[in-house]
Amino acid sequence: MEHAVQFGAHQNLSGIFNDAQSEPHNGGSEPCDTAIIMVTPGMLHHAGPFRLHVDLAKSLAVQHLPSFRFDLSGIGESFGIGAGGRSLDRAVGEIRTAIDWLNENHSIRRVILFGLCSGADDGLAAAVNDPRIVGLVAMDGCGYRTPGYYWHRMIHRYLRRSLDARKWRSWIRRRFMSAPDSPASLQPGDDIREFPSRATAASQIAHLLDQGTQFHFLYTGGVSDYFNHAGQFSAMFPELAGASGVTSQYWPEIDHVAYLCEDRQRLVRHVTDCVMEMERQGRLSGFASQTHHV
Repeated sequence: MEHAVQFGAHQNLSGIFNDAQSEPHNGGSEPCDTAIIMVTPGMLHHAGPFRLHVDLAKSLAVQHLPSFRFDLSGIGESFGIGAGGRSLDRAVGEIRTAIDWLNENHSIRRVILFGLCSGADDGLAAAVNDPRIVGLVAMDGCGYRTPGYYWHRMIHRYLRRSLDARKWRSWIRRRFMSAPDSPASLQPGDDIREFPSRATAASQIAHLLDQGTQFHFLYTGGVSDYFNHAGQFSAMFPELAGASGVTSQYWPEIDHVAYLCEDRQRLVRHVTDCVMEMERQGRLSGFASQTHHV
């Protein structure tokens, strides 16, 4: 039950909507009024890295949760008509436009975002500006080096490697056996992502938690340049300690884009579980608000 759609003021944005309404949600009589939007990372189109978003949409559909994946302007099948300014601001505006479309065409009132890399950054910025976003699953989102980060980096880079015979053999080959004119390997470039300051990110998350927005932050071994151990999230944001509605997890064995099939399968199950719990909590909160109002 997937539908290709065009939307936006210039009908320039393209996406895939999975209504997942072959059966009522959670065995009830009413269709689900919450949808999951998958925010594209970097320059990737709506299918996601190695079709991650496609697999996630299918998993959510099994749980009768509708989903929407679309291309940001200038990416994939979405034209860059009228697009200008900072990419972050454009993404926030286009996510808002996607939510408007879901509301007008499918009576969706609440949205949970899933974002990887820059998609996580865009998701947090969008949540700050739109109260209809009630949850965010951020994979390899913003991160800040802490004293513990440097300690773990030293342990891994120096102590562990010094005991690894393979590292010594590799060093000897490079030092004494390589041809003198052999070119060096291509080195990774500087990351063009710009995180908000740590204080700003903490303030934004805390403000959204007060509004009832739920968060799950998942970090992988693919961002070891700024996140490298399980306790780092708590060290980055000590002011969020004990706050309900925010959880974090560290998977050092998985790379940044979940390249391996088994990693993507594990990730899809994990994100589906997170989204289902966020949707359940959102329904309970909505019911409590209605009861209080009555």
